[in-house]
Order: sequence, then C-alpha cells, then structure tokens
Amino acid sequence: METPIFTCSLCEKKKTYKSHGGLQRHETLKHYNYNIPPSHILSVPEHELSHLKKVMVREVGKRLKNHHSAVGKQVFSIHCSEHAFVGIFGQYIERYSPCGNFYRCRFKGIESCNILTEIFKNKQWGERNYGQGQISWVQLILNSTNTIEDNQNCINQNYIEQENYIEQDNYIEPENQNRKELIQTNRKKKKLKKNK
Repeated sequence: METPIFTCSLCEKKKTYKSHGGLQRHETLKHYNYNIPPSHILSVPEHELSHLKKVMVREVGKRLKNHHSAVGKQVFSIHCSEHAFVGIFGQYIERYSPCGNFYRCRFKGIESCNILTEIFKNKQWGERNYGQGQISWVQLILNSTNTIEDNQNCINQNYIEQENYIEQDNYIEPENQNRKELIQTNRKKKKLKKNK
C-alpha cells in the first residue's frame, strides 16, 4: 500500500510531506503571509456582491442585542461562494492557505470601521437603533497584551456604554455617571467575594 505524499504548491523546490497535517504546519510557519487567491477565482456580478453585502449587514445587526449579556465577541456565518468572498474582501485578505483552503481577513481598530463602511457601502453597518436613545454598535479593538483585569475593565466599560448612552444630535454622552460608578463598585465587590 502506497502512502500519500502531500506537496507544497507554494515552495519553489516543491517540498513533500507524509501527512496533510505536516503540510498544514509547513504552510503556517513558512507561508503565513501568503495572500494571493487561486487563479480559478472568477469575477462575480456587482448586483450579487451587493446582495451579499446587505445580507452580511443584516446578520451583524441581528447580533447587536440590547442586553448586557450580548456584549463580547459575536460570530456568524453565511453561505457564499469562494468567488463572492474574494470579490468582496479580496484586497483585505491577509492569508490564503491552499492546503487548508481557507482565507483570513481581520479588521481591527478604528480605521477598520471606515474600511468596512467602504466595503459594505453602508454607514450604519455596525449599529442598531432600538429607539428612545438606545443604540447597540460594533466596536473593533486591537488585541493587546493587557492583563485579565484590564480586559475585564474593557468589558465593563463596553457594557456601561451600551446601556447608558443616549444620542443627542451627533454627540453621544453618558446618561448617569453615578450609576456607572455604582455598577463598577458592585462588580469589584463581586469579584472580591469570588476570590475569597
């Protein structure tokens, strides 16, 4: 019985591996920044891409709940062809893996909101207005080497912003600073009780 051989299509010397996992490890280590889509990708009509962008915006909106338990990372998936995905996010693909057949796009930081606004052609893609001054929105932040406590403070701040902000014209300001301090104090007390 012959063992299958897996060949790296990205290397000039066409390195071979005994397993799919070995080839995947090689790609991850040596070709981590390879981002050129395969040549078989076809262009997709603009009206189809526009429809998919609207579906994505709608899916993001569904994840923007008006409750503190919905704060944090949100994940969704939609069915679309590889051709359509590359048509929408092609210039923002940071990694393509021929072995794993996956693409990676990451949007982090303030400038990413503007990039996604441009991609979706929708300024309100990342917010949902519940009326009476209650708005939930997407917040794209950079990964950092903060401690767990700093991350918890970020989560607490995000919760407070989502629950206590009202919109006045284009300026958003806290509704009640004392309530914010009270919530943070209560959380610190609960944290101390858990540690005892």
